Amino acid sequence: MKIIEASGSYSSMGKKIGASCKQELKGMLADAKESVKRRSLDWSKVTANVGKNLPYAEDYNPEYLEFIRSYSEAAKVPFDEIFYLFCQDEAGQCTDIAVNGDVTADGSVYSAHSEDWTPSSEEQLVLIKCKPKTGPRFMVMSMGGLEWISGINSAGISVTGNSLYMNDTRIGIPKLMMAPKILGATRIGEALEHATPAARASSYNHNICHSSGEMYCIEASATDFGLLYPVDGFLVHANHYLSPDMHRYENAFGPVGSRTMHQSSSTVVRYHRALRLIRSQLGNVTIESLASILGDHANRPASICRHPVTTEPKHEWSKTTFAVILDTTKLRMLLCMGNPCEGVYKEYKL
Repeated sequence: MKIIEASGSYSSMGKKIGASCKQELKGMLADAKESVKRRSLDWSKVTANVGKNLPYAEDYNPEYLEFIRSYSEAAKVPFDEIFYLFCQDEAGQCTDIAVNGDVTADGSVYSAHSEDWTPSSEEQLVLIKCKPKTGPRFMVMSMGGLEWISGINSAGISVTGNSLYMNDTRIGIPKLMMAPKILGATRIGEALEHATPAARASSYNHNICHSSGEMYCIEASATDFGLLYPVDGFLVHANHYLSPDMHRYENAFGPVGSRTMHQSSSTVVRYHRALRLIRSQLGNVTIESLASILGDHANRPASICRHPVTTEPKHEWSKTTFAVILDTTKLRMLLCMGNPCEGVYKEYKL
């Protein structure tokens, strides 16, 4: 796995990372273009069309737009093609568990995440460690150094995310713009604010944790959000809404009137499986016990540790590309590349 360290302004960091990730970006764009082609769409038109979201992104996080523009220049790829990567639809199938000192064996706060995406995306994963000119230091797992997935900052704040499927998407701030803003926060309340910008186009469920033991799931859609708080010291999430007030936006199971779990049963099984397993560990949760959950195979291949169904068309294959446990107490990341049932966790310190 490639590891890149950068410092300075967001523009200078984007320049260094863009110059270092040309090969990863090439793969990301090839996958995006193939997806557009399968839908019989025109690449030049779809990349031009996403420009409608740009003013909202500029207002929300101008620093990160500077990062993307400098990345684009260094990688020698047009900005609109790179910005399209932030706006395209995706269907992630990740599982998250967060625990605080109420239930861990040593009082630590951990945020665990399994990243499920295409097998080709494994070659595009990059760990970046950044020291901005202003704001906290951070390290984050990313796609090509560009799309930030799961990370932690020096203020003791971590963020991971789960894809959600909502019926109120619109033009606005791309949801991939939110993790960089959250990782720039110095307070847990500030991080929550950054996860719910008013002009968002859609959203993830953002799992935000702090070294104090404060932990939140922000289940948002484009126009609303629900808040989950760990009264018993733990949170679990997959890819469907849990807050009753958010059920009206749920699209994972189809439209109202014809709900079904066809092709959506995985999120239900993964959520309840992780919930059951973490409850069995309360008071004794460790990095090792969390790793065992991330490697669980109940309902395989559509399990927490996901494996591709090789009888399906190749573009529909999905697998766990990495698993990560973020330790906000000791400011470190325990990272396993590929399926956690087969890999080994390595420690990276901020």
